[in-house]
Amino acid sequence: MNKDRFFFVLFLLLSPILFSSCIKNLDQEGVYLTTRCHGVLIDEATLQPIEGLKVVTTDGLIIGDTVHSAADGSFDINIHVEQLNKGYYISIQPDSLYEAFDIKLDSMPLGIQTYQLGSFYIQGPDVPFVSTDYVDAITPVSSHCYGSIVDSRNSTIVEHGFVYSVMQYPTVNDRKVVCGSGEGAFDAVLSSLDPHTTYYVRAYAYNSLGVGYGNQVSFTTLNGLAEVSVQSINNITATAASAVAEVLNDGGFSVTSRGICWGTAPMPTISNTHTSNGAGTGRFSVDMPQLQPGTVYYVRAYAQNRAGVSYSEQLTFSTASGLPVLTTRPASQVTSTSAVAGGSISDDGGFPVIRRGVCYSTVPQPTVDGFHTTDGSGTGSFTSQLLNLASGTHYYFRAYATNSVGTVYGEQFEFVTQ
Repeated sequence: MNKDRFFFVLFLLLSPILFSSCIKNLDQEGVYLTTRCHGVLIDEATLQPIEGLKVVTTDGLIIGDTVHSAADGSFDINIHVEQLNKGYYISIQPDSLYEAFDIKLDSMPLGIQTYQLGSFYIQGPDVPFVSTDYVDAITPVSSHCYGSIVDSRNSTIVEHGFVYSVMQYPTVNDRKVVCGSGEGAFDAVLSSLDPHTTYYVRAYAYNSLGVGYGNQVSFTTLNGLAEVSVQSINNITATAASAVAEVLNDGGFSVTSRGICWGTAPMPTISNTHTSNGAGTGRFSVDMPQLQPGTVYYVRAYAQNRAGVSYSEQLTFSTASGLPVLTTRPASQVTSTSAVAGGSISDDGGFPVIRRGVCYSTVPQPTVDGFHTTDGSGTGSFTSQLLNLASGTHYYFRAYATNSVGTVYGEQFEFVTQ
């Protein structure tokens, strides 16, 4: 046998041994060419299973196997050994409004026939996510509101705007302003509001699934009251005075009535004595008649508009006493039984002097309830004769004057009869 034939026969005899040592039974080794992956797809918002979503294996360019989720949301898809070597992964590729979702398989071990991926929550269509951003330009009857669509939640925005109420958490069943449709920022003016009122506002947006609301923002409209000031009190007498006041601004509503109110108690209102001095803004003067002499009065200006009645700061003044002003003339011609005295009335206090004279006594501070003379009426000087006095006696005397307000006395003098 030649040498070449010998080696060929030897090769044929040994080949089953050589090849059998290189062949492995993959099932016996626990390594599978194909691994089945099982998962469940769930709607993130409703927590319900999602049926019919496409599930594929892919390397990003080439699609491998393709399945669709069952009625219970589950899917089973095959992963091949060579696919893993090429960087394959599982991709949820919905044809609906659901968002795509990738499942990484880097940590998935081979050697098990079915690999449980677990549940995956997929974001699908939902009511919009809206933001109520801020409110500005607040007046007694309006405000400017700003909002934005943060997330349309995979559905077309068919309407957006603002809802508002004096109650918290307003809805589309309350007052609303429609701004339009679509995504992005939006704004609107809320009008016909009530002055000095707290309102609650929320942005809202509709899509095919319903309405979403933004966070609640509150604001308070301005009170709308006019600003008014009483500036001075003038020409004060026993029975009258005048005042100067001004409506500085109308608060956003036309001033329909203005004037001065006064009384003998603090913080007078239009329920007390008051005047009506036209309408509008600006300065005006007022007379306050029929006052009581010697009395403290409290005064405030007022202005009335649609929002109500507003008042100024308070001023006070006192009317004159209304009593005459007089002096006593010293005694003269003093004898043992008589003396001459008198006085002078420079001001009747606004009321005619109806009686005047001198009162005298042996005790200080004599009054008209004791000995006195009557020496006419009116203002000016007068002389009184003090008669029937006791000799060698110390007398006190002073002039007096009486009008409708009362009696007033001059300074006191004294003398001693002879």
